[in-house]
Amino acid sequence: MTLERDLFGAEHAEDDTARVLVADHDPISRHVLTRVLGASPHLDVVGGVNNQQPLRQWPLDRVDVAVLAVAPREDATGLIRQLDLRRVRVLVVGTGWTQRRLDAFFAAGATGCLVKNINVAKLATAVRAVASGHTVLSPELRTLHARPTGTAPAPSTAGSKDLLHTLTSREQEVLRNLTEGMSTAETAVRLRVSPATVKSHISHALTKLGARNRLEAVLLFQRSYATEGEALPVAPARPVAPARPVEVA
Repeated sequence: MTLERDLFGAEHAEDDTARVLVADHDPISRHVLTRVLGASPHLDVVGGVNNQQPLRQWPLDRVDVAVLAVAPREDATGLIRQLDLRRVRVLVVGTGWTQRRLDAFFAAGATGCLVKNINVAKLATAVRAVASGHTVLSPELRTLHARPTGTAPAPSTAGSKDLLHTLTSREQEVLRNLTEGMSTAETAVRLRVSPATVKSHISHALTKLGARNRLEAVLLFQRSYATEGEALPVAPARPVAPARPVEVA
């Protein structure tokens, strides 16, 4: 079975075109990424922009995913937050990754982070996965995401269920929505609160769970219910594709 069928199912492997915008300050790299993604019949590439342009100049109308290429040591957290507030999922492609940088991008709202030397044939699949609500991470970055020696260990699977009970009902609602693949902005709309309030709940939940970022919290939230053989509680609003970490080689 192919990665596409694993992610989207046989009946959806040929459907659901996603609108994509490529943002890269390097015109040559921007051209290559735009051409590669434009060759996929499942992606509608609306164009490419210099990511140093003001966001108001970006053609974001009905864009599902922004593929954001970043240079080493480039701080893109503010840009990621702005895109997240506009309900645009962000797939970051870059080099010079560090643990701090990876955590900062996920905390800002990125849905995926890839090394820039990813197999171009799989880049389109990664973009479609992000558009469907999956979290994408290059295998090379998984070790950076692992908790470093000397920090407090993550809660054990056996005790994670009890740990979740320390969260308020609203904090659990927010985590449930993130688990369903929703962005900060989408969660705010569903819960009828401001994006700033959602971010506050996420911050409090991370502290209580001992998680470093939202991805780690989502994984813990999923494991806690799987341990007891329970299904995650489902919100009454429209269903969203479930988020699950996907490694793209």
